[in-house]
Amino acid sequence: MIRRLLESGPGLLVQGVTGRQGRLEARWMLESGVRLAAGVTPGKGGSEVHGVPVFDTVAQAVAATGARAAMCYAPPQAAADAVAEAAQAGLELVVVRSVNIPRHPWLRALEVARRNDCRVIGPTSQGVVVPGVGRIGCPGGDEPWRRFAPGPVGIVSRSGGMASELGMLVRTWGWGTSVQMSIGGVPMVGTPLAEGVELVAQDSLTRAVLVFGEASGRQELDLAAAVAERRIDVPVVAMVVGRAGDSLPDALPFGHAPREADGVSVKEKIAALRDAGVRVARSTHEVRAHLKGLNLP
Repeated sequence: MIRRLLESGPGLLVQGVTGRQGRLEARWMLESGVRLAAGVTPGKGGSEVHGVPVFDTVAQAVAATGARAAMCYAPPQAAADAVAEAAQAGLELVVVRSVNIPRHPWLRALEVARRNDCRVIGPTSQGVVVPGVGRIGCPGGDEPWRRFAPGPVGIVSRSGGMASELGMLVRTWGWGTSVQMSIGGVPMVGTPLAEGVELVAQDSLTRAVLVFGEASGRQELDLAAAVAERRIDVPVVAMVVGRAGDSLPDALPFGHAPREADGVSVKEKIAALRDAGVRVARSTHEVRAHLKGLNLP
């Protein structure tokens, strides 16, 4: 899906393009060769950002350009409405960089997206990269192709920084990535871990998927179930961090991942993944060993 939208689509639509982050990352995307069809900021229609036309509404931008995918940098209080607007305008995919979105409006926006068959990735997503084709958002900063290369390993990560770190490591190890996806580090993401792995596994170049999981939530258990039920037909290698937090009270913050009183420890997640047949790594050295054992092209 993502490869198709980047290869054959008319270009990316950027919501919140006139804001500080939107302007910066729009420039980075343009400089790296990404096609930007339009920007959307209510009240700024008729202006331009880096030569990209700005519209007041997503519907106007879609009618003028035919854009099918969006990167959203809308501010927190406006982000949920921006996602709902994008879905109702017929977009197939919205990747959401916005942070600190109020929970109830966000849940309503996800329901609107589901009803309109719009895939949402995020919030707090660093973005998605298809090396050699393009990216939605700005993993890799202003020099992505120095950091990522095409190859057979898909990457799905709850951490944006670790998505890029693993992508760079996979390149230095001699492989490369098919699709690199940061799903976002909050509990209520549009595309949970298992769905993200299923999506990346469907890419034509993917021969294995590398997963980065964290403390909090049940997403890794859902991934284990998906693998056990054979909904994912390529090998999965997983690195789940935060074992030290298992001995701490749920209310005590540990790292950047939010912790919830759900009774699921990292140890339990690792056990479930192993039981399902996932190759679990405790370090990047073990990640490399597992990938090497798959005899990837």
